[in-house]
Amino acid sequence: MESRDLLLLERAFHEAETASWLYTAPNPRVGALALKDGHVIGRGCHQRLGGAHAEEAALADAGAWDAKHRRPIPGRVDEMAVSLEPCSSHGSGKRRQPCTEHLIEAGVRRLVVGALDPNPEHAGAGLERLRAKGIEVHLAGEGFQTRFEQSNAQFLRHLRFPRRPWVLLKWAASLDGKTATDQGVSQWISGPDSRAEVHELRGLSDAILAGKNTLLQDDPQLTSRPGGQPLRHQPLRVLVDPEGETPSEARVFQEPGPRLWLLAEGVEPAGALARRLQCDGDRMLMLPRDEEGKLDLKVALSSLRQEFGVRRLLVEGGAGLHGWLLDAGFIDAVVLYEAPILLGGRHGAVMGGGFASPQRALNLGHEDRRELGPDLRRAFQVLTA
Repeated sequence: MESRDLLLLERAFHEAETASWLYTAPNPRVGALALKDGHVIGRGCHQRLGGAHAEEAALADAGAWDAKHRRPIPGRVDEMAVSLEPCSSHGSGKRRQPCTEHLIEAGVRRLVVGALDPNPEHAGAGLERLRAKGIEVHLAGEGFQTRFEQSNAQFLRHLRFPRRPWVLLKWAASLDGKTATDQGVSQWISGPDSRAEVHELRGLSDAILAGKNTLLQDDPQLTSRPGGQPLRHQPLRVLVDPEGETPSEARVFQEPGPRLWLLAEGVEPAGALARRLQCDGDRMLMLPRDEEGKLDLKVALSSLRQEFGVRRLLVEGGAGLHGWLLDAGFIDAVVLYEAPILLGGRHGAVMGGGFASPQRALNLGHEDRRELGPDLRRAFQVLTA
């Protein structure tokens, strides 16, 4: 590969790495450059799940994108460099045209690619499609493939576990790791800037999972309200309530949006929940109990992925639910909002059986850190299986 092409790929990878994996996962971070007559006239990256892909962003930056009709403007770009092979299939729900079709329609004649798609179902398919259309394609060597994989561990982990969602645990805690006072009061440990970002993360998620104690003690709405306004399309709220005991006045009932209730096998829904299931279109999933008498959520996670199409699941507690997921090995990432206060007491973020020694603990890395007012947001990916 020519030194010029290698330089273009370096710049494409730099664009990719300006994005936060916390906002793109489980999608990969991808960067792209758009060129005309050998000059870079546009650049872009995939910034958030459900948003524009890198190729689309670069075309838009180059003035080669018709935003009204969501299609390229032919003839304004003749070459592109991308850190990852362009997608060749429709995204979830067929909301986006494949990037290969964007490049074809834009009139791209030459493409430089850093890495093949690691998904074996798609690897090489995009390049084959472009070559079939007469586009000159140049693929870099193993060095850029390795670089892509090192900067997209969350994407590779999602590929390893295709039968369940990518699971992100979230909590707010004091500096001494407490999520509530001993009287059960948790509102508000984190500040308004942190809570605003949580609404963004909810909006990026396909579903939000909360346990029974969180429903009863915190009475959350579990909706995405960026800027104080609810999104038109809300994530699925998945509510763990083994005996169907959530009271009718709970705020989760008052807010519009889809709900899925996880109940124990043999439980007959009654009261408020029975009425909601009959009239509001709520759904329920009956689950067996594990050896400790808790709901076996393995079935629920599989169902969320296979039946409900949930790729990204945000878990908002409480500590018992977090502990179950930790013990079962179903955590992919963690985001913590750390407030500069000391609470004391006994309420921590994660319970469960725990590990026998620090050497066996779940290892975290790839930290994404951000100051949000007085709070510190720290996001980590799971490094061990």
